[in-house]
Amino acid sequence: MKKIVALVMAGCMAGGMATCAAAEEPLKVGFSLPAMTFPFYVRMYEQMEEEAKERGWELSFVDGNLDAGTQMNGLQDMINNEVDVIVAASWYIDALTDIFVQCEEKGIAVFLMDNMVIPDECETAITFTTGTDNYDAGVVGGTWYADYLEKNQRDSINIVTMAQWSEQTTKRATGFIDALKENGIEVNELNSYNAGKRETAMTCMEDALTAYDDLTVAYGCSAQDSLGAYDATAGANRGEVEIFGFDGEDEELELIDKGTNYIATITQDPKGQASLLADNLDKYLAGESIEQIQKTPAGVYCAEGQLTGAEILGE
Repeated sequence: MKKIVALVMAGCMAGGMATCAAAEEPLKVGFSLPAMTFPFYVRMYEQMEEEAKERGWELSFVDGNLDAGTQMNGLQDMINNEVDVIVAASWYIDALTDIFVQCEEKGIAVFLMDNMVIPDECETAITFTTGTDNYDAGVVGGTWYADYLEKNQRDSINIVTMAQWSEQTTKRATGFIDALKENGIEVNELNSYNAGKRETAMTCMEDALTAYDDLTVAYGCSAQDSLGAYDATAGANRGEVEIFGFDGEDEELELIDKGTNYIATITQDPKGQASLLADNLDKYLAGESIEQIQKTPAGVYCAEGQLTGAEILGE
């Protein structure tokens, strides 16, 4: 039995006249995110703080600062400080497998967010993970865009994609383009740029605007990618080129609300992920069985406001 279950489930003496000392100790939760420079993770952090406060958990936090080594060292410190649970989101899951295996050896449960892939080496070490399925999220966005194009009497696009090349962003792009094609849109893929940062995406988009006079849309696989692409179109006065984003950060929503050429963004639910994780941790502590992988749905924010994936897919 996991250490934390032993802590919380330690029974009281017969008749309820005394309580085990261990049960009086607050649950020690080590919490880590890849970077607090992104509003997505700020919202996740704030919600996790709220969930912990409601439950009386003792929450310690480490910011990964966009560096695998920093996040790994921070998690190691938490293990050394004998936390009961590790809660984390990371861009470097493969680099953290040794950490997760070590947690399993020490009886520390691992709960993950913003992640739908469990490395084989630590399949039994991770108790729970939640996140947006990247391919499915792309499909939601592509389906919405196909309907948008049809309403505007268009049946073809010339597209470039902006991303930090990875399995995650490849799935986001593939799902988006597959959905467009499946909904009858002719997709001419002009180029795929390795960006990942706003400044890099802006430079790549400036090149694309010069190279492709017939470019109609840029799809960014993260907010930083799509915002950088938008900056380039604004600087070049190329408002006819549409921008489609991913993440649903505040600046994206503001640009959409203003009616710019930033027409839509695929949204995730960082607060919902934190709440779902906390609810499942409660169940785990109570000795209930939980599903190891649980998806949180994607949606689209556009001029109409926030739409759910179910609304877009007609489910």
